[in-house]
Amino acid sequence: MKTLNTLLLTAFASLTINSAYSQGPKLPAASPAASVKQTFGLTDVKIEYSSPAVKGRTIWGGLVPYDSVWRTGANQATIIDFSTGVTINDTKIKAGKYALFTIPGRDTWTVIINSDNEQWGSFSYKKSLDVTRFTVKPEMTADVKEHMAFYLDPTSDSTCNVTLRWEKVRLTFEVKANTLAAIQKGFDNMSNTYANAANYYVDNKLDLTKAEQWAKMALDMDKTSFYFNYVVAKVMRAKGDSKEALKYAEESKKLGEAANNDFYHEFKARIDKLLAELDKAGKK
Repeated sequence: MKTLNTLLLTAFASLTINSAYSQGPKLPAASPAASVKQTFGLTDVKIEYSSPAVKGRTIWGGLVPYDSVWRTGANQATIIDFSTGVTINDTKIKAGKYALFTIPGRDTWTVIINSDNEQWGSFSYKKSLDVTRFTVKPEMTADVKEHMAFYLDPTSDSTCNVTLRWEKVRLTFEVKANTLAAIQKGFDNMSNTYANAANYYVDNKLDLTKAEQWAKMALDMDKTSFYFNYVVAKVMRAKGDSKEALKYAEESKKLGEAANNDFYHEFKARIDKLLAELDKAGKK
C-alpha cells in the first residue's frame, strides 16, 4: 500500500511539473522563423527560413564550417518557392518549392537548389537531387548584420536579385523569368477564346454581329493564324457575304499549308469543304 501511494504521488508530481512547464512563459526563439516574398513581372519568389544571430560568435569557419553543405539558416532547410518557371545560372527550373543550400568557402560559395524541400537541416541532403549548383563570390561589408536575412530586389520585369546577409557577408545571385513569353501566352489564350466564342455562335446560329466582332478581334491579335481566318470566313458566310468569306477562306488555306502542322491537318477537310461551297455559290 505504501509503495502504491508513493507511485501515485510521484505520478501526480510529474504531471504537475509538466503542466506548469507547458503553461510557463513563452520564450523568444533562438533562430526565429522569417520569410520574404517579392513579385517581379508575373513571377512570385518567396523564401522561408529560420534566422540565427551572431551573438559574438565566430560564424564563418566556426559555427558554420567552410566547405560543408549548410542549410543556409537554422532548423529546417531554407525553402525557395517560384510561382512560374525561372532560370538560374542558365538552368531552367520549374515552378515549385526547393531547398536552398549553400557551401560557404573562404573565397567563393556554392549555391545549391535542391528538389527535396522537406528536410531538417542538411542531414539528409543528397547531391543527386540538386537541380542546379553554381559558385558566387561573396562581398564583405563594413557593418555587421546580427540576424541572418534574405532580401529580394527586382531589377526588371524579368530579373530579381536574391541576397543573403549575415555577419559581414553579402551573397547575391540572379533569378530570371521569361515574362514576355508569359504575356504572349496570355494574349494567345485570349485570342483563342475570342475565336472559339465566335465559332460557337456561328455553329449555334446565335448573334452573328457579336461573332464577327470576336472573330476579327482574334484575327487582329494574330493575322498569321489559319484558324482565325477560317473562323472569320465562317462568320462572313453565315452573314451572307460570300465574297469576304472566300477571301478569308483562301487566306486560311494558304497559311495552313505553310504551317503544315497537326492542328491544320485537323481542320484541312473543313476548310476545303468551305472553299468548295463558296466556289459553288459564286458560280450561281
